[in-house]
Amino acid sequence: MTTTQLFIPILFTLSVIGCYFAFELVDRLRKVTTKEHDAMLRKNALIVALGVFLLHCGYQMSADNFPKITEHPVDFIGSLLCAYMLALSLLNTVNKKKLPLRELLYASFAAAISGYLLSYFYQISAGSINARIDTWTALFAFFLTCLTSALAIVTMLWIKSYEGRALQRLKLMFSVEIALGFLASHAAINLSILHNNMFIGQPTDQAGNYLVLLLTLAPVLLFITSFILVIFYERNVDLTQSKLTFRNTQTANKKFLAYDPLTHLPNRDALNQHLAISAKRCDRNGESLALAYIDLDHFKPVNDQFGHHIGDLLLIEVAKRISNAIRNCDYVARAGGDEFIAVLSEIENHQSAVTVIQRIIDSLRETFVIENHVIEISCSIGISMYPQDGNLQKLKLNADAAMYKAKENGKNQYRFFDAEIEQASDEMQQTRIELKKAITEQEFRLLFQPKVDAVTRLVHGAEALLRWQHPTRGLLSPTHFIEAAERFGMIEEINAWVISQTCSTISQARDRGIDLSISVNLSNQQFRNKHLDAHIQSILEQHQVEARNLILEVSETTAIHHQAQFKETLRHFKKQGLKISLDDFGLHPFSLTHLQDLEISEVKLDRSLTKSVAASKTSLSIVEAIVKLAHALDLNVVAEGVEDEDQRQALVSINCDQMQGYLFSKPVEQKFLFDVFSELQLRSTTKSLF
Repeated sequence: MTTTQLFIPILFTLSVIGCYFAFELVDRLRKVTTKEHDAMLRKNALIVALGVFLLHCGYQMSADNFPKITEHPVDFIGSLLCAYMLALSLLNTVNKKKLPLRELLYASFAAAISGYLLSYFYQISAGSINARIDTWTALFAFFLTCLTSALAIVTMLWIKSYEGRALQRLKLMFSVEIALGFLASHAAINLSILHNNMFIGQPTDQAGNYLVLLLTLAPVLLFITSFILVIFYERNVDLTQSKLTFRNTQTANKKFLAYDPLTHLPNRDALNQHLAISAKRCDRNGESLALAYIDLDHFKPVNDQFGHHIGDLLLIEVAKRISNAIRNCDYVARAGGDEFIAVLSEIENHQSAVTVIQRIIDSLRETFVIENHVIEISCSIGISMYPQDGNLQKLKLNADAAMYKAKENGKNQYRFFDAEIEQASDEMQQTRIELKKAITEQEFRLLFQPKVDAVTRLVHGAEALLRWQHPTRGLLSPTHFIEAAERFGMIEEINAWVISQTCSTISQARDRGIDLSISVNLSNQQFRNKHLDAHIQSILEQHQVEARNLILEVSETTAIHHQAQFKETLRHFKKQGLKISLDDFGLHPFSLTHLQDLEISEVKLDRSLTKSVAASKTSLSIVEAIVKLAHALDLNVVAEGVEDEDQRQALVSINCDQMQGYLFSKPVEQKFLFDVFSELQLRSTTKSLF
């Protein structure tokens, strides 16, 4: 056996090892973010290029073909650059999240050109004289190099999403196949480059060379071609489509592209498929994954202030930033509205997930500029771990529960699902089930607390207070169930019942000769209903109640966070003759600046302000300033939580208009309301107040 014959198997073995190492490099690239990806890609391409060039040198030197660097430095450097371009083209292509067929062909073509020029420049640098290229052999060599490059790209794409158990064996098998293609391509390229000083071992009978080459490489060509076709049939949607696309990090429906039309991210269907596959892999390999539920903070005000067109453009930019923040091995889908879900694979512990999650938060914290509008938003993220936090069905529910907890803790942060949240989540789910039953079996009740004139104690109206007569837990206030009603979409039906019952009470009071105004509380979600005014109007007409007798109470927080929509809705209410009361007033120091822009009828001082007015001059002075400002804007002022005579007198001294609290009456059911009303009217004499 000659030295050349002995050297070739050694080089082939090294080629196999190099291909296997390339698979590992691709895996590393999957686990970095987009920002880190480019730098690592260039670094890995340099490593691969060096390996390709050294193997090429080995094959050439086995034929005693040594480069003359000092005589031909430019050609030698050109050969090195071609090796780098070959490696960069292959690695860049296999690390894309989407690879249309067109891009696969481009990448294979670029790799073939680089490989051919690598060999050509090397031979020139080795001192080839009058080198020329045999056209038909060169075309065959180029075609073979393209197929080998396509094989490498498709194989690496397929391996990244492979879910079977024989991963390492497959990597080794394909490494051998790619190395064989590399060796065959190298031989074909050498045969196509002719020159006067023939290489040692290069045949001179070109016709014989072609025949031997074809017989030797035919099985390789058939295998490569069939493999690519099989992969396409397996990995792609309907082959009659004009665009065949690899999706190495996404599992799309075989007949339909399961993507959100706005952001082009996978939708819920694709997410569920991906989760199912990822969970099986975790079970098989003993790994963990993290599911991150991402909800944008204060997104709805963007729609209110700038319009839905800007809101849509913002969602597109948000999708891009989240995609750039995650690693290539991760997955992000749009869950709907302003919510996104990220699946973080290969998570060793909580800290592994935190690194990615913090990048997402930081990326969304940066200012957005959308059509010259400067927009600032943030996000709240809930995280659950598989399999630690339950099966796939519970995983999303748990992440959702953790996300709500993050919002409660101040937003713009993340929260992992834990025992505390689990207990709250279980309670929330139980509340959801019981609320459905409560709506069906009419377990809700309305209580009414009178509002009286601060000076005369004459009754001016009442506030309707919702209660739930729970079968086992007794009478529950809204704090125990409103959050669940809003989260699970039952608040609309409950609020409609409250308004209807209130209008019925106003109608009954009118039949008794009582001109009664009653206020009802609107939840944040209810107030965002664009058809709210029309719905209320239909209820008023149904009970033949005048709009002036119904007062809608909205929390100050709603007015602040949804100003544009709040103002628009107020304009509709004003046209109808409805009155608006701003509840919990005074809790936000900046709210006074917005007061003059709101078309409201009254403000209700929060009980936290009124409880100390009798004991503290400072508290009394603060409340007095608020009352004077409200009066300057021609607003009625109602003080909540008045429980003793000292509080009442202190509020009277600063000209508070109306009051409600236990000093006058506790909340009562409708059947007692009119009796309480009559009793308070009888007791209200100007003389008894001083």
